[in-house]
Amino acid sequence: MTADIETIESGSQVRVEVVKKPTNAAAVKTLKRVLLKSPEHAEDQKVQKRGRVHGEVPLRRGGRIYAQHPRKTHVVKGELGESGTIRVTGDVRNDLNSVKRFITVTPA
Repeated sequence: MTADIETIESGSQVRVEVVKKPTNAAAVKTLKRVLLKSPEHAEDQKVQKRGRVHGEVPLRRGGRIYAQHPRKTHVVKGELGESGTIRVTGDVRNDLNSVKRFITVTPA
């Protein structure tokens, strides 16, 4: 059962799944931002952040110390089949409305 985004109450949990490939870069970025609010993806981000801090390599150049920062690994890519459970707030509702043609939203 797909829920209408406007009728979902704020503060409720919903399951968001990407069912169609996004056609533009803005939609992909929005999907990434929404799906990263899911607890399972947020935990992955925290673990990776802790690893990146320890992976910094100090380097001396011109008498100054520079730290080479490892690049972020993207856990969520905004691709077909990705899903997550998120809490609905005003900003999340606006994001879901902007990409509603690419997702299904079901109550969690």
